[in-house]
Amino acid sequence: MRYAAFFSLMLSACLHAAPPVLILSADGLGANQFSARTMPKLWRLSEQGRRGEGLPPFPATTFNGHASIATGCWPEHHGVVANSYLDPVAKALVPVASRVEDLQREPLWVAATRHGIRTAVFQWVGATGPWEGVSPWRMEVFRLGRPDSEALTFSEAALRDGAGLVMTYLSGTDEEGHLQGPQSAEAKAKLKVMDDQLAPWLQRMQAKHPGLRVIITADHGMAPMRRRIHLPTVLDGIACDLLTHGGSAYIYLKDPKDASTSLDRLHRAGLRAWARDRIPARYHLSDNPRVGDLVVLAKEGQWLSKARSSREEQDERHGRHGAHAYTAETRSMHTWLIVLGAGQGPLGTVPLWDLAPTVASWLDIRWTQPPDGKPVSTLLKAISE
Repeated sequence: MRYAAFFSLMLSACLHAAPPVLILSADGLGANQFSARTMPKLWRLSEQGRRGEGLPPFPATTFNGHASIATGCWPEHHGVVANSYLDPVAKALVPVASRVEDLQREPLWVAATRHGIRTAVFQWVGATGPWEGVSPWRMEVFRLGRPDSEALTFSEAALRDGAGLVMTYLSGTDEEGHLQGPQSAEAKAKLKVMDDQLAPWLQRMQAKHPGLRVIITADHGMAPMRRRIHLPTVLDGIACDLLTHGGSAYIYLKDPKDASTSLDRLHRAGLRAWARDRIPARYHLSDNPRVGDLVVLAKEGQWLSKARSSREEQDERHGRHGAHAYTAETRSMHTWLIVLGAGQGPLGTVPLWDLAPTVASWLDIRWTQPPDGKPVSTLLKAISE
């Protein structure tokens, strides 16, 4: 009986196969970096499709940005609340929140696999093993230093071999933005390399796979830094664990009674700060205990330090010519966004958590639990016409 059901599912998938979908995420590539001057080949290609801006979740960091793209959910629901967090169950620090165990909602590659769609994932946050027993058809776990050429080779082979969904991480301008600044000569040189490499590759994929739908986006943008704010000084004498992300931070208090004093000091330091249950609803964080007892937000251009030694301070300052982790209300956090194969024209601003529901609609995928995001109506209308 199980075999009959399996073959029925596979037959149905074959009869109703939609054109393949390719999602590319270029780490740290902001909307303000993408122009006809900086990436002329991809700009011309985007004029054949749709061009807009992606709105990241708060805090705008690599891991929760990619988790939002993958799950269609806000951080408070998918559980990757920042690049790191304090596990409220184990009472232990999770220094790198990129594991499959960190995901509390179903990622798109699992939903697609459940529907009999061949799915390939390259170095995506959370793609480190099976999620609730389901693994994608092909998967490459993140390894530091792999060139984007390997990502494109993996993606091309997956499409050639019949993948219906490919999700691929690219290095983007994150490293250059942190080390030299998002508008530095080094960042602009990386944009040119990407332009020369990616544009002809995409054109070749479109020619080989008629109907291919492509989403090109990123997890967050980047802002140049001007001022450091040292949180251990602001909170001197208050016992707590600090997790700083750049322009924002989580504070885990040892004694909840210190909340009022801490908030008062943070506000007097010119920072915005909230207790977890008072975080504005638009930031979608309050419902997850992985979030700090207090959430701190600096002004654009200010970065928050947690260093408690000269060595920690030296490590922190390295890579602080640019930073992120602000809210989507900060324009420099907006990501580039190109969609090919779904009509032409402007796309406007799109929350990153709306992308997975859009792809799910394209591929006729049903989620085990409805995501927070909604399909982008403009992109659905273009497909149905």
